[in-house]
Amino acid sequence: MTLDLETILKLTNLGISVCAIIYTFFATRQKDTDERFKEGSKRMDRHENRIAALEQTVQILPGTGDIHALQLELVKQTGSLAEIRAVMDGNAKIMARLETIVSRHEDHLIGPKRP
Repeated sequence: MTLDLETILKLTNLGISVCAIIYTFFATRQKDTDERFKEGSKRMDRHENRIAALEQTVQILPGTGDIHALQLELVKQTGSLAEIRAVMDGNAKIMARLETIVSRHEDHLIGPKRP
């Protein structure tokens, strides 16, 4: 088999075509992979920002100790209100007795009506 110039050109063209196909396959694959990595990186950055915002929000929220302290204060307030209610009931009874006494005094001072 003799290699003439035309055969060499055909083989060269075939080799260049095969090399171009292989290069295009890897170059396109690399571009798609890079684009996917960029998109994934952007998405991970967004997730990181959302997680950081959630962590800040959770840190601000009251904990179980805060809620327990609030419950204790509410119990104290309930007790204070019960004491105030008892004092107010006592004052109301005293006022009723005073009104009765005052009305008796008024009746005594006015005296019986004479015809």
